[in-house]
Amino acid sequence: MELSVNGQRRRAAQAAKAAPQVEAKTPAAGKTALQKPKTDKLSWSRQALSFLQEVNRQDMEKQRKLLEAKQRGSGELDALTKALKTMENCRKIAQRIMRGDKVPPQDERYLMENDPDGYKLALVCRKPKEKPKEWESVLKDEDRESGTGTETAAPDSGGEAAEC
Repeated sequence: MELSVNGQRRRAAQAAKAAPQVEAKTPAAGKTALQKPKTDKLSWSRQALSFLQEVNRQDMEKQRKLLEAKQRGSGELDALTKALKTMENCRKIAQRIMRGDKVPPQDERYLMENDPDGYKLALVCRKPKEKPKEWESVLKDEDRESGTGTETAAPDSGGEAAEC
């Protein structure tokens, strides 16, 4: 189906050549008139319009689904980004502990809460140093708040936890 203006002109010219104009007498007036081809242009236009509306509806549906998928994907992406950031912070803290350096207590708590196995491994693999470097916290302010907010109270039952 051609939609260009030139295509319509060509089709009209071809239709005019293919269907010779037949003179017919109208019974009422008795005059000769040109008989037009018996096609319903109005119904063809309605069919084309309904087809285009259906195509547009399908396109809009696809666009809506893609937008919803992107929104869901961005939520998942945010969660994965946060998890990756936590893993990176835990890795840095564990690495510092393994080297025998001193890390702030809130960093140790953060590692203990978010990666207990990594914390245990870091303590076991710790290499003693004569002059350990004292590091500043790896955590940003929001990480510190979330880390200290989950902790309620330190177990203080007469120093049993301090003895190992």
